Amino acid sequence: MNRNNLKSSLAELVNTEFSLQNEENNKWAVELAIANRKLAFQNEEKDKRAAELDIANKELAFQNEEKDKRAAELVIANRKLAFQNEEKDKRAAELDIANKEKDKRAAELAIANKELAFQNEEKDKRAAELAIANKELAFQNEEKSKRAAELAIANKELAFQNEEKSKRAEELNDLAFYDALTGLPNRRILIDRLHHALSSNVRQGFESAVMFIDLDHFKDINDTLGHEVGDLLLIQIAQRLESCLRKCDTVARLGGDEFVLILENLDQKTIEAAAKANFIADKIFAALNKPYQLDMHECYSTVSIGLAFFGHEGKTAEGLLKQADIAMYQAKKAGGNTMRFFNQKMQDIINVRTSLEHELRIAVAKSQFNLYYQIQMDSSNRVWGAEALIRWVHPERGLVSPATFIPLAEETGLILPIGQWVIETACAQIKIWQKESLTRDLTLSVNVSAKQFRQTDFVDQVQSAVRRHAISANLLKLELTESLFQEDIKVTIATMNALNNIGIQFSLDDFGTGYSSLQYLKQLPLDQIKIDQSFVRDIAIDSNDRAIVKAIIAMAHILKIDVIAEGVETEEQRQLLLGKGCSFFQGYLFSKPIPIEQFEALIRSGSEFN
Repeated sequence: MNRNNLKSSLAELVNTEFSLQNEENNKWAVELAIANRKLAFQNEEKDKRAAELDIANKELAFQNEEKDKRAAELVIANRKLAFQNEEKDKRAAELDIANKEKDKRAAELAIANKELAFQNEEKDKRAAELAIANKELAFQNEEKSKRAAELAIANKELAFQNEEKSKRAEELNDLAFYDALTGLPNRRILIDRLHHALSSNVRQGFESAVMFIDLDHFKDINDTLGHEVGDLLLIQIAQRLESCLRKCDTVARLGGDEFVLILENLDQKTIEAAAKANFIADKIFAALNKPYQLDMHECYSTVSIGLAFFGHEGKTAEGLLKQADIAMYQAKKAGGNTMRFFNQKMQDIINVRTSLEHELRIAVAKSQFNLYYQIQMDSSNRVWGAEALIRWVHPERGLVSPATFIPLAEETGLILPIGQWVIETACAQIKIWQKESLTRDLTLSVNVSAKQFRQTDFVDQVQSAVRRHAISANLLKLELTESLFQEDIKVTIATMNALNNIGIQFSLDDFGTGYSSLQYLKQLPLDQIKIDQSFVRDIAIDSNDRAIVKAIIAMAHILKIDVIAEGVETEEQRQLLLGKGCSFFQGYLFSKPIPIEQFEALIRSGSEFN
């Protein structure tokens, strides 16, 4: 009630202020009308002075001897007049004094007009002189055109000679640096670019790789179909390899059936670099395993790939090629049509990652996921809502942490069906909660990845889930991370507005750790900002964290956005946050993420937590 009375009082004060402002505006309108009438009168006076000016012009015909003095005075008068015009609005009251000097200025203006007439006469003389000069210039241009025609003929001859010279130079360059059959760089360019990549890695700290590719059973094609067909195969393989690479990568032919790729700047992290190299290798296998139409023959060919990584540890170009060659022969020994790392440890890691991806695809197909729920509390220690957190219940590994499989899901695109399952499951749970008085008002937050959010039909997916489960849309809250706003901000805002229009709420997760622009923050239809736990963890002992949290909360209040702090583990942290204006809390102080049965038992045990 007190809050409603306060709002009513504030509204009355605002209305009173608006009324006073309207009265002031009316007064100003009356004063402006009076000023306009005065200005109209002054314009009439101005017309009279103009008539008097014509008479003065006749009388001043004999004052040519005074011209120099008057010209100086005219400059001064014009400056004063320009100044007076600029100050006209401010000096409306001084307009009567200015009008008294108007006749004097008009007389001086007449003198200036005569001076202008004299200048025009001089201008006509100059025009006549210019016409004579133009005739002379036209003659010179005719002569110039003749010379230009002669020069054009000479330039054509020179251009033809230069073109022939360039062709010969390109042919010599191609023979020196490029493979004559495939057009790919040869060993000479490969070594040069590899030296450059090694130097670049030392400076930038990125992981790169050399990929050595050798065709399996290429000799059989040459022996059975002939070397011409073998050459056609090599040309098509070169083309397919180029289509698989990024712009910064290099593919070269060493000779025979051997190709080498330089994959630069894969990643600063070794594991991620290996994963990206493995992804490129998969693209290569998929491209090269397709059939080849070689003249009248349809052929199939596979390759063996050896991979050697280099970072900033000072390897040599020849040493890397040797390592990649050794790895390639290991792939040959394994039966071909496969890839081997020079580092066995890296190979093991990739094998584990590949296995995990396979198992994750099975998990998506068989819905081996559960949602765990972490309670969210308000400032009065009442249950306010929950965040739904996905868990993978693996039949052999047990509970798999999201930190293990979510990045892999993002990379492989499996995050899309997983994210859709989360939204469907959350809507189904909200539907169940709406049937009970204790839970019908609880909001449920779910995390949405940037890739999932940017789907063209994401709005339709959410709307369909809400309609299918017949739930109140305002009970579903989508948590977005700041990385979503790094690109296509206008599209992001449009998507958020479309969902907000049907009642969906939005929370900005991990606020303060990413790339939020305050310029766009005010445009986003946000209902909540979540303070990242990295600021909450040391808030009791770190003054910087306290200052950052205070600033975030103050900014959110100005923008009329709720604030929730995550990672609250102690009562001291809660009290500090509460003192700075934080209204909602989440963390192990209240409960860790737990299965739905335990969560519902928790909230049934009491709506207030002491």
